[in-house]
Amino acid sequence: MSILLLSLGGGGGNILRSLKALFRRDLLVTQKSDPKYAERLKRAICTRFIDTNEFSLSDVPRDERLLIGARTTGRLGARHNPEVARQALEESKSEVDALLSGYSVVIVIGTGGKGTGAGTMFPVVQMARQHKCLVIPIFVRPSFERHEVDKRRFDHALSVIDQFDKAQIRFIEILNDLGYADRHPEPQSVVWERMTLPIARGLRGLIYVLSDLSQVDPSDLSTLVAGPGRIRIGFAEIDPPASQDPDGQQIEDAVRTCWQNSYYAFGKPVGTSLVCIQGEWSNVVDAGIKGRLAALASGDADGHPYTPLYARAPRTPKPWGVTALFAEYTGNHAPLAIDWNLEGRISPLVGSEISTHEIAARVFEDVPPKVPVVVHDVGPTVHHKDEPKPSFASLWEFAVAVNRSDPAALAVARDGTRSEISFDGREVKKLLGTMWFRGVVSRLSPEWRDRLLEALVAGAPVPDHVLKMGRHSVRLSQLSLVQLKDVFTNTSVADGTRTDLEFLITVANLWGEQALGRFQFAAGPEDNERSRFASALGGFRV
Repeated sequence: MSILLLSLGGGGGNILRSLKALFRRDLLVTQKSDPKYAERLKRAICTRFIDTNEFSLSDVPRDERLLIGARTTGRLGARHNPEVARQALEESKSEVDALLSGYSVVIVIGTGGKGTGAGTMFPVVQMARQHKCLVIPIFVRPSFERHEVDKRRFDHALSVIDQFDKAQIRFIEILNDLGYADRHPEPQSVVWERMTLPIARGLRGLIYVLSDLSQVDPSDLSTLVAGPGRIRIGFAEIDPPASQDPDGQQIEDAVRTCWQNSYYAFGKPVGTSLVCIQGEWSNVVDAGIKGRLAALASGDADGHPYTPLYARAPRTPKPWGVTALFAEYTGNHAPLAIDWNLEGRISPLVGSEISTHEIAARVFEDVPPKVPVVVHDVGPTVHHKDEPKPSFASLWEFAVAVNRSDPAALAVARDGTRSEISFDGREVKKLLGTMWFRGVVSRLSPEWRDRLLEALVAGAPVPDHVLKMGRHSVRLSQLSLVQLKDVFTNTSVADGTRTDLEFLITVANLWGEQALGRFQFAAGPEDNERSRFASALGGFRV
């Protein structure tokens, strides 16, 4: 999954710097224990700092900077004027648009205290939405009561918030007012640092889920951010003694810390949440965390709308704990149309300390990373009244049209018995490697889904890999869906084997676990190696 962490202006850049430092440390730790997993994480995440002031980007690597509005601002900033920042964005709109187009998930961080963040926050989020990205905006409302900004700039920050609400875009609103305490006066820089760290640590846990959606249904995730209202992030560390489960008090303290609504504008009941658990402990601990969070979210009331999503990130380096993304309940909302993309990008998070030359899995070959605009330059076409409408030339072209809700394609999708589109199992398997096509499958008629599955069974044999489970060796064909997911999540395997594991999990998620029983498993590469070895020894037999 491709994730863009994007800051707007100096305030947002400070938060992103803290997050980048945490994640960079994670990568260096993970590189020592699991280099391949570290490489996948590195490819999934990209950081970019947008600003109007060239000097504020001086400590940012060149390939992570995006200076906007050079002619408008003279590279010297927006002069604390949001309107100048908006004009600077308009000048550099094509560059920002090109940046956003390459990612499925965009986390945008900005503050309303000065000019760049306040002037660009809402239009950048709108641009990302137009690219069908899953967007999580984080906007910091400055404090007027604590003299961070004057009344004019404070009112402008409120107008940005009003834009989000009118557009029904859900976002994280952070209130700087809540960071100060009358009984313990502190410098502004200390308050900001104390507020920034929980945001960065919460986003860190969220990244581990968003970079690998094997445990979360993408449509559920897009529903979490659909509709108006607020979101908040919670994080709590859990650090039990080595090889021991955390005790009940540690679990209770962590859940309370994760739940607390410290610095966020969040007033309605919780509707949906994404709970990400990180740590090597038993399922009993997981159940305790989930149950306590559910009790806090629902208040133990019957008929409460709380619907949690759960994911586990067992390979996360310490500090372990629980991260949760809570969404206010503002009614039932349809999932957003997200253009999911499983192709990772090389991220400049750690410079050249980790290799970036690993070959991508073959299941993704020849599949465009982003659903492109299909343009056929054949000149004007005139259709006579009785002439049948042209059919789609390929499964890929048809799927692209369904993904865009093209009326003609949706009509074909509702009736799979009359379509003349031809395809084979290898083509379907490649397309299943992209998240957007999985969303297309869910919109097809039962007849269409049967055709796709039959093509996979007939033309996409799966190697029967030998896998290690504890001290035992088992065949891929012998594993249940639960075991497949456990191996995929918790075991380091070769890239080819991981690709086949993901393929089988995808089939089970879309067609049910019973569909796995229809596949014929071919001899795995391990068997071929043994056969070649046996042939080589044949000449020595007597």
